[in-house]
Amino acid sequence: MSAYAWAMIVTVALAVVLGAALSRVTVDDVVYFPGPVYDTLGAIDDTTVVQMDEDLETYPTDGDLYFTTIRLAGGPGDDLNVWEWVRARLDPSTTIVPREEVYPEDVTPQQVREQNTSLMQHSQQDAAVVALRADGIAVPEKIMVAQVIQDAPADGVLEVDDQILTVEGDEMDDTETVRSRLQEVTPGETAEMTLVRDGKTITLDVPTTKDEESGRTIVGVYLAPDYDMPYDVTVSAGNVGGPSAGLMFALAIYDTITPGSLTGGLSFAGTGTISGNGTVGPIGGIAQKMWASDQAGATVFLAPADNCDEVVERTPDGLTVVPVSTFDEAKEYVEAVASAGADELSSLDLPTCQQVLAERSDGATTTG
Repeated sequence: MSAYAWAMIVTVALAVVLGAALSRVTVDDVVYFPGPVYDTLGAIDDTTVVQMDEDLETYPTDGDLYFTTIRLAGGPGDDLNVWEWVRARLDPSTTIVPREEVYPEDVTPQQVREQNTSLMQHSQQDAAVVALRADGIAVPEKIMVAQVIQDAPADGVLEVDDQILTVEGDEMDDTETVRSRLQEVTPGETAEMTLVRDGKTITLDVPTTKDEESGRTIVGVYLAPDYDMPYDVTVSAGNVGGPSAGLMFALAIYDTITPGSLTGGLSFAGTGTISGNGTVGPIGGIAQKMWASDQAGATVFLAPADNCDEVVERTPDGLTVVPVSTFDEAKEYVEAVASAGADELSSLDLPTCQQVLAERSDGATTTG
């Protein structure tokens, strides 16, 4: 056998040994990969995504309202090895972040699954509330104390399952109005709250403090809405978890319960959490979701405005990304595109993330 042949054999053998060794070396990072997209107007595993109460009138739809997903590598129970890390570094559709930025220390795979399932359930309910209200259907809600933070100002004053009726004499409509009203209270002073506790109405002076990170006035509780749903609305998302499909669920439910086609037969994709008052919140992995949407042939991608700094850096060529802050904005832009048609996108005065970031920069400068 020639010296060259022996050299090749030795080289290959060393490569195999090195590859096996590196596959055992792990990296404390998490990789975001693009995941599949699913049409909220269609079905997943032969199960219709949006299912309505038989007493609620529904209408035919067409087009697509895709919700987007990501796949994570490097989470609890799924260590990321060096080879996977190197391949991810060479893949333009991925994002690599330190593991501690994604998962708390010592969290288990079961805890991650349970949290994602819970977040998905809340997202689906909030989406149904938003869609029903957008169609003029009343959805009453109670504002409940879901958790009292230990050693916070409200600890020992407010209790879990307290229902908040008023703050400083003003009736509260939802959790956001409670937070907004508290901003009119000077940190360190008390906020008068009227509550229902164990069936009795009481009034308490609740201490407040200043949140060091945000500068906002807080009492140290987590609030949650308790909705009185007039109709059963079910969203079947297969094994997908997390809250980021809320916006697209809300649009699909609204499209299903209102006459005509919201999409005009076009394909839209998007992401964003949704709250009961229609606010669209930021999500993770937006670069991967835009990439997957572009590959799926979406005409427009609806992105949370709070993700705009990531959007401008990673938008795929040819994908039109529209930033939104509320459900009403998203619905308005979908209707505008559907009315004009895909060929007239350039003629529409749709907002861009560049504009959003410029406005924020101007605001920061002028308020000094």
